[in-house]
Amino acid sequence: MKPQELKDKLGNLKKRDKLLRIIRNFFYDRDFLEIDPPILVTSAGMEPHLDPFIAEGLESKTRYFLPTSPEFYLKRVLALGANRIFSLCPSFRDEKESKTHSHQFLMLEWYRANSELKEIEKDCEDLLKTIESDFNFEPIKNKNGEKISLSNGINVIELNDFFKEITSYSISELDTLQKWHSLAKSFGAEVSSFWTINDCFSFLMVSAIESEIAKFEIPVILKGYPQFQCALADERADGFSDRFELFIGGVEIANAYNELRGKEKNLKRYIDFQNERKSMQKNPHPMDDQFFDAVEILPKSAGIAFGVDRFLSLLLNCPIQDCQNR
Repeated sequence: MKPQELKDKLGNLKKRDKLLRIIRNFFYDRDFLEIDPPILVTSAGMEPHLDPFIAEGLESKTRYFLPTSPEFYLKRVLALGANRIFSLCPSFRDEKESKTHSHQFLMLEWYRANSELKEIEKDCEDLLKTIESDFNFEPIKNKNGEKISLSNGINVIELNDFFKEITSYSISELDTLQKWHSLAKSFGAEVSSFWTINDCFSFLMVSAIESEIAKFEIPVILKGYPQFQCALADERADGFSDRFELFIGGVEIANAYNELRGKEKNLKRYIDFQNERKSMQKNPHPMDDQFFDAVEILPKSAGIAFGVDRFLSLLLNCPIQDCQNR
């Protein structure tokens, strides 16, 4: 590195330290218990599109995975009777690196027992206000070049309604693969016969939906995702999954949900996800028996995963790799 690059790197690490102190103090002040999840795990997750890294001992030959998120372990802690918990820990996903994604990244997760998503929404709003007040950063600009405020609240939008506003179709109306293919093509996708509904939805979210919310001058929450995007969220009465995603400038920062409870429901979700992995010619994720025992006694809970590195890269206006400890 050149001297100026070294100076910039050190400056970014100091800003990173400042942000982490703000985040920790935010949760300490609200009586959250900080949890230190394990890094070597026997199961990295269950979602079909998340690919883990494998770690194997040279002497013991024991095989572990690096966690794609600390979710499994944190739900085990909730099942012990903890009320409010958070963790700041590295997570790992074997995806193509880009200016917004790194193989290793810092994940902030927090959970509230006996709570609803509304309380997580309020946490997000309060956390962003605190960061804007206490952290010195260059203004974040939206797609139109206007300043995005982190302290003027969050625009909460039903995804199904916004999807129809932008595409002229509600998600509920798109009840066949052919309709999804047709809509994706109308927005410029080069759709092949191998494209799934998930592929079409992901393309439309990036090309149509996220490009529109990138114009907002405040953060946006999109809530009520289709069931094929359910992850480990509970199902709402209207058939949509009880989850939301938080966006700033059109960039996804966090993913939250009312947690799916009960061993049988989670086992069914696991089986469905692993069958989907097999259809993609991928190895299934190993089961975590302790997780399934925990969700059987899990209290009604809401939680969120917040990408700290991605958020910091927005605050510093730099690629994610430039604000990491690497």
